[in-house]
Amino acid sequence: MIPKHQRGMTMWGTAFVIGTVVFFLFLAFKLLPPYAEDFQVKSAMNGLVSEPGVAGMSKHDLVTSLAKRFDINNITKVDPALLTMEVRGKSKVLQLRYEVVVPMAYNVSALLEFDHARQLAATQ
Repeated sequence: MIPKHQRGMTMWGTAFVIGTVVFFLFLAFKLLPPYAEDFQVKSAMNGLVSEPGVAGMSKHDLVTSLAKRFDINNITKVDPALLTMEVRGKSKVLQLRYEVVVPMAYNVSALLEFDHARQLAATQ
């Protein structure tokens, strides 16, 4: 007896679903490490801003302190020298912009852009 209606997916439908899942898992495994490192960069920036006396530090001192935090957290893909400081009135704004290029396959890469800004307390 031949069933009148097909049930379930065909081989091609199953292959398509499995291929789609594998593709997104591949993307996740490639892109997750830069985002994890960015989380550590945010944590280092927040730690730097909450450090006592940071508002009176020079840019060189801020970069040195951030570099030490990057060493402790094993952040290797971000250069602390990219830190910029802008004075707005009596307060300072620290900004760290950087890009990470993640090679995907052959000559295809993903460009991730990160931008973090933190305002320091007003100087006395």
